[in-house]
Amino acid sequence: MARRLLGVAKRMSTRASSSKARRRGFTLIELMIVVAIVGILAILAVVGYRKLVLSGKVTEAKNVIAGVRIAQEEYKVERGIYVDLGTGLCPMATSGQTQTKTPWNPACGAAPTWAVLPVHVDGPVQFGYTTRAGGGNVVPGGTIGEPTPFVTVPAAVVGTNPWYYVTASADLDPGGVFTELVGTSWQNTIFTFQEGQ
Repeated sequence: MARRLLGVAKRMSTRASSSKARRRGFTLIELMIVVAIVGILAILAVVGYRKLVLSGKVTEAKNVIAGVRIAQEEYKVERGIYVDLGTGLCPMATSGQTQTKTPWNPACGAAPTWAVLPVHVDGPVQFGYTTRAGGGNVVPGGTIGEPTPFVTVPAAVVGTNPWYYVTASADLDPGGVFTELVGTSWQNTIFTFQEGQ
């Protein structure tokens, strides 16, 4: 019986020592690996969130440009030409179209104002907008692509039918580099330049 008790005590002692060995904790390398993985996941989450926010801001411009396209086509059906609202961006914040949103103002601009084009905007906007138009051999202001350096009216378009382009411009990420979106009457695509800059 004593031998039996001694055998049981040895087995219990062996289990206790192996249990202690299993409970010793994490090594420094294991902790460093976990911290590195958590850091990488945090960076990916921040980058993804930033892209989501910028995408939401650009979506506003795409929706307004789509509204301007519809309004321009309705204007052309009634009058045979597109409306040219000049080079000024509307609405403009006092410090330039930057991080602050500005309420939409249909009375913005010189004559004719945005009230001519019934563009419906819900709430304040991040971007400033303009639409230029011409037809025949008429190029507004004598300069094609003003105020947007990215737009050039193709020679095939000038001199034929009435045309227009609409521009949205904003500094989405403070730094002085403006994101611009452009929609035209001669292409069914909205072009984006320097997105998220």
